[in-house]
Amino acid sequence: MTSWLAPVPASLRLLFFPVVALAGVILVRVSAPPPDELDLGRVFFWIVVTLVAAALPVRLPGGVHATITTAPVLAALFDPGLPNPFGVCWVALIGTFEPRDLRGDPKWYGTLFNRADWVLSAFAGWAVLAMTQSAVKHGDPLGVLAQIVAAGGAFAVVNNGLSILANSLNTGTPLSRVWALSVSNIAIGLVSQVPLGWLMSEVADKVGQWAAVLFMVPLLLARYSFSRYTETRDLFYGTVQALSQAIDAKDGFTRGHADRVSRIAGAIARELGIAEREIEQIELAGLLHDIGKIGIEDRILMKPARLDPDEQELMRRHPIYGASILEPSAALRPLVPIVLAHHENFDGSGYPQGLKGEDIPIGSRILIVADTYEAMTSDRIYRKAPGHDRAMEQLNRYKGTQFDPVCVRALQTCIQRRGPDSFEANDLPPINYETLAELRRRLAREPLVRDAHAS
Repeated sequence: MTSWLAPVPASLRLLFFPVVALAGVILVRVSAPPPDELDLGRVFFWIVVTLVAAALPVRLPGGVHATITTAPVLAALFDPGLPNPFGVCWVALIGTFEPRDLRGDPKWYGTLFNRADWVLSAFAGWAVLAMTQSAVKHGDPLGVLAQIVAAGGAFAVVNNGLSILANSLNTGTPLSRVWALSVSNIAIGLVSQVPLGWLMSEVADKVGQWAAVLFMVPLLLARYSFSRYTETRDLFYGTVQALSQAIDAKDGFTRGHADRVSRIAGAIARELGIAEREIEQIELAGLLHDIGKIGIEDRILMKPARLDPDEQELMRRHPIYGASILEPSAALRPLVPIVLAHHENFDGSGYPQGLKGEDIPIGSRILIVADTYEAMTSDRIYRKAPGHDRAMEQLNRYKGTQFDPVCVRALQTCIQRRGPDSFEANDLPPINYETLAELRRRLAREPLVRDAHAS
């Protein structure tokens, strides 16, 4: 209970208080005095339908919850038998409560903000509907269509805009990333609820309220598409994480390396202002950049000393192996150029193709900086970590030759703002088994045990 009553986070206050206050003012204004021709039964009907729809939210990857409540709230907005804006505002306030609100997830301020968001969205939709009413001639289908689009658009912009903005402020995630991970991928499903809401109101008015309930079937199909998208995405990223950790089964010293490289690369890419879709590919490539090491012999991969020239030549083939592993997958194929070129140097002295400057994909130029920084700030089987200061010294020393100077400066800016420890935390499960590298080292120290295993 104490955690549920936590104060509003400082990052949200400038948005929270104005939104809640404005919604409160609107509710008082539309409710005092109440409308003369008030049909409580009709208001109650739309509240119940909306509550049923609100009971089935889907949490999207960006932290935003997608619901199918838009259609019944808009149905209340378009319903000619409802005294609006009174009716639609109260339907939006009461009908959008979700079961998670009763569980304290989100906390009280999240629940209050969400209700205010729905009230403001409903009022915005009504305001546009009222302003365009005189411009629509009776029996004009195109005019009606334009009015539906305008009112539904105003509703959607306010509703999704406030939700995305609040999520971004609360989590510190860029707006573009919240949009790319959540709303952009289900936009069609959300937009389709606008005409569906209008149809529900028409059917309820001309056929009967009972007939509007039948529209729950297409709404449930929309909800199913939201959940399938989330499940498919989770499955995809879970598979990528499993592939990125495959090398950890051999060598515990590289534990979390790919995860940290991915997050460092994502931070650099955002600092450079790269589009969120491309950032997502760069982060995925960061997770999988060393997957080709699966094709490298264990004696080379886990050698507790620096590699000799022949071994280095074999190790340099891992970008080619990695690209060939990813190539057959249509979902992973866009990562192939990034993974293949992640050891190309800015002056053309890298491998495997000897690409130079702008010919190297921007994702690869970012990855080599992230990979080098992570490697120099983490322990390895043959050495202790040189540390942050030494890593930045080397990156600055070789920028323009090995590294793209723009990417190095972007990393430096990120670290100055966030601190050198900002990339350490990860959600990887602990290794609770003896890695192959650890087993080899133990057997080397215990020859008798090794002989016993051999027999």
